[in-house]
Amino acid sequence: MPKVGMPEIRKPQLIEAAIKAIDKYGFAGATVSVIGKKAGVSPAIINHYFGGKDGLYEATMRSLIREFFEILSKEVTKTKNKSAKSKVMAIVRASFSQSQTHPQVVKAWMGFWASAMHTPSLYRLQNVYSRRLQSSLVCVLREEFDVKKARGIALTVAALIDGMWLRGSLAGGINKQESAEQIQDYLDLVFQDNA
Repeated sequence: MPKVGMPEIRKPQLIEAAIKAIDKYGFAGATVSVIGKKAGVSPAIINHYFGGKDGLYEATMRSLIREFFEILSKEVTKTKNKSAKSKVMAIVRASFSQSQTHPQVVKAWMGFWASAMHTPSLYRLQNVYSRRLQSSLVCVLREEFDVKKARGIALTVAALIDGMWLRGSLAGGINKQESAEQIQDYLDLVFQDNA
């Protein structure tokens, strides 16, 4: 029987091992056995704490999503007294932050998005992430635009972020500065039209 408090010690290690296994073997190849070896634990421990591979993947993505929204919150807080466009760019910067664009993490995100189409728990998690990002964008855009226009711009910004992620991951790395500049160019046009 596991010691009391053991899950809180082991879970971060297992999540890190899952990210490393996904990096090396892909989502499909990162089996419970492979992840267990990377973490130095029995596969039974993974099954015990997470209920299997899908549960571990869900916990891994929850961890990455939580980290993303913590970064997003810090970035937006820095722009508290700035323009709506500055706040949107803070969200964009969070999307391309160093921890979120590390090659291992990018592979985990890409595997997550692909698997979300086939795994109900990951699909629900993806929807929560998407809605929360959309809501964050709409909230700051409402400072300048009516709700319908804000939703449309937010949808486009989110699609641009996702597109830059996809192109960058397939090209071997996300060019954070270029990606942010492309989105900035779009925002410049949108805000100029609103002036």
